[in-house]
Amino acid sequence: MAEFLALLLAYYTCDAAAQTQEPLGPDRLACVATYEEVKSYFAPITPSPRGTPAYGAERIATYRAFSAWEAENAEVVAQPRAEAQAAAQ
Repeated sequence: MAEFLALLLAYYTCDAAAQTQEPLGPDRLACVATYEEVKSYFAPITPSPRGTPAYGAERIATYRAFSAWEAENAEVVAQPRAEAQAAAQ
């Protein structure tokens, strides 16, 4: 869980930076990789092939699963989200 919480801090840091400034170059790529890594925790173990309707549906379901997890774990999410927002200001 500690590894996932560290990843969440990076995710929320990217999110806060995107809201206050445009990430440039390597930072943008690092944020994309972070977003994908967070989503991988909620994605099917064996995803459908890219470009297929099933893959698109899985991506939507993955995002919804992550959003639901955030809502169900608001107390866990609060600290890394607050830290990220404070760092972005």
